[in-house]
Amino acid sequence: MRNHTPFLLLLLSGFIATTASAQTLTGQIIDETRIPLPGVNVAVAAQRLGNASDLNGRYTLRLPVGSYTVAYSSVGYGKQTRQVTLAAGQTVTLNITLKSSPLEVAGVVVSGTPTPTDALSTPQSVSVVEGRQLERERGQGIVQSIQNSPGVVSYSTGAGIAKPVIRGLTSQRVLVVTDGVRQEGQQWGDEHGPEIDALDVERVEVVRGPNSVLYGSDALGGVVNVIRPGIPSVGEGAPTLAGKALLNGFSNNEQVAGALALYGASGLIGYRGNVTVRRAGDVTTPDGKLFNSGSSQINGSASVGTKGLWGSLALDGGLFSQDIQIHEDPAENPTATPFQKVRHGRVHLHGDFPFKPLRLEVNSSWQKNSRREFGSADAVTPDLNLGLTTVDLDVLAHHKPIRTLFGTVGLSFLNQQSRTLAEEQLIPAFDLTNVAGYVYEERAFGPVEASLGGRYDGRWMDVQQNDALGVEAQKRTYGSATATGGVVWHLAQPLGLAFNLGRAWRAPTAFELFANGVHEGSGRFEIGDAGLVPEQSLNEDVSLRYATSRVQGELALFHNRINHYIYPSPTGQFDTTGANASNFPIYLNRQTDATLRGGEFQLQALVSNWLVLSGGFDLVRGTNSATDQPLPLLPADRIRLGARFTTTRVGRLTNPYASITSRIVARQGRVDPQEQPTAGYTLVDLGIGSDLIVGGNRLTVDLTVTNALDRAYHDHLSRYKLYALDPGRDITLKLSLPFIAAR
Repeated sequence: MRNHTPFLLLLLSGFIATTASAQTLTGQIIDETRIPLPGVNVAVAAQRLGNASDLNGRYTLRLPVGSYTVAYSSVGYGKQTRQVTLAAGQTVTLNITLKSSPLEVAGVVVSGTPTPTDALSTPQSVSVVEGRQLERERGQGIVQSIQNSPGVVSYSTGAGIAKPVIRGLTSQRVLVVTDGVRQEGQQWGDEHGPEIDALDVERVEVVRGPNSVLYGSDALGGVVNVIRPGIPSVGEGAPTLAGKALLNGFSNNEQVAGALALYGASGLIGYRGNVTVRRAGDVTTPDGKLFNSGSSQINGSASVGTKGLWGSLALDGGLFSQDIQIHEDPAENPTATPFQKVRHGRVHLHGDFPFKPLRLEVNSSWQKNSRREFGSADAVTPDLNLGLTTVDLDVLAHHKPIRTLFGTVGLSFLNQQSRTLAEEQLIPAFDLTNVAGYVYEERAFGPVEASLGGRYDGRWMDVQQNDALGVEAQKRTYGSATATGGVVWHLAQPLGLAFNLGRAWRAPTAFELFANGVHEGSGRFEIGDAGLVPEQSLNEDVSLRYATSRVQGELALFHNRINHYIYPSPTGQFDTTGANASNFPIYLNRQTDATLRGGEFQLQALVSNWLVLSGGFDLVRGTNSATDQPLPLLPADRIRLGARFTTTRVGRLTNPYASITSRIVARQGRVDPQEQPTAGYTLVDLGIGSDLIVGGNRLTVDLTVTNALDRAYHDHLSRYKLYALDPGRDITLKLSLPFIAAR
């Protein structure tokens, strides 16, 4: 009965949703010369509603009673956001002037706070990758699309596996969220990447810094919020059938990736479907190919939903299927052919219902993750077979403004069942339940916006007996209160100063507590510690932001103190005992107090109508408080420099550009005593691209060359760094073609 509760609650919400009276937001959008702008995207993220301006630049949206942040965006123009409040039966006219600007800046940000807001008004630092920037930076996985964002790098295993690292933290300390739902796929493993289709993503938002109040346990480093394309509706002017075709080719590993999305609306129903196929061979480095480093994917998703003044209801499902080879140290076994088969299925039900005093949002999901690891290419039976089933429910009540106070009250429920299904017993089977309640309020005091939130989580883990691991049946109980407070001071129209203080927590995983055996995927013999206690962090960060149509920039500094920090520590010994000895190095999970501090800087400047200069840096310092030694696996200092040459039209080419960027990475010599330092390096990337009108449709073409000089280097956060170089030169061609099949 418990697993059906989310769906019963959502049905109940649908029945009690009352029809709202009609309120209208209308207006005209023009440029600096007062010429009407057609095709401008007008979006209300809080309602997942939007429309486009007509040939005369006019737009109309019908909305429930409430206060909203409205975003106006169009390619080649600076984005604008406006706050609007609609009373019952009211029509509000809001005329907008967009200024020409090729800068890429987020309009509305939906992460970091419960209510969508503009990037200048979020208490935490948030980066957004979307639109043309996403099309240019879209890589072989979702993490490659954001690894040039400030404070974000990747922890990689070849080209096919990458985990986000935010301000020096990764794995269980960084939450990946898809459409408001936590991605649960055994992310404790070093070589366990997020199971997300990179070709089925509309935008990615990265929140830097702890956010346990909104997202729960584990968000000590930050949150990666992946937002997929929404379901269209007739009210938004959607056609009966339209679509988008994507085709990517990568020279380095001879990879071909393609996706086809179809969507439309008829009557009250909107729908969307997507299929992606990806095939890749061995990775090529300046020293040659890495044996056994190919991969393949077949992914699919389907969505159906309806929208109206009463709210919205959407059902979404998908399957991520990946086979990936793991390159091992050739000095130990040059012919080794281990590989993994990963399957991740999900069903997500989302409802959004406006009432007179509040807006009720309900998210319910079911996820099933299967991870099988094989010792050789001809193996039939997996050495490791892990299954994880997750059911969760989030109910959020967004109350209407009380004078200048508005906010959200939420309840969260999560249940997990983990099973070990193969001979290799790395972790015991367990059932986990987490229940939480939280409140988050915001208030404006003239030019100052303040926010305050609190949350309490209770977590229960029922661990089953496992004789192979020496684990007795037991119950574990954890609980913690978390809080966050932020202030944004708008010093002037383009200038803002933000300060955020947050307390977060993370309970130890079953892997950290009870692991005792060979982990083929990581090439280690892992040993847990049943005495580990939850991590507790206290983070302060401050940021100065500036945003005009010609200059966008942010400087952010942070200090994150983590008590009881859990980390894997090499013992210097190897698994050489017994007939089935792996000869892998033995790692123990240990605990200490730790401090991470550092900062990020980013800048975009339109120095002329045809030239955009960009740059930035990020650095992290992490210290083990007990030994005064650096923490392991910290990213090296990094500087990013870039220039993009662009114009509005050259012949038949629309918005053509040429770009050159460089990544200057310092030597990483501040390492744990058991860790190897890595040398510094500089990489140069090149790119050209444009839009073409083909049969009345806009074809987007991007040609990029990463590591154009074929530089030999070792990324400090590559798991291959001790025995293999990182990828060499890679020439990538990316095509994107939207089309309309039936009006």
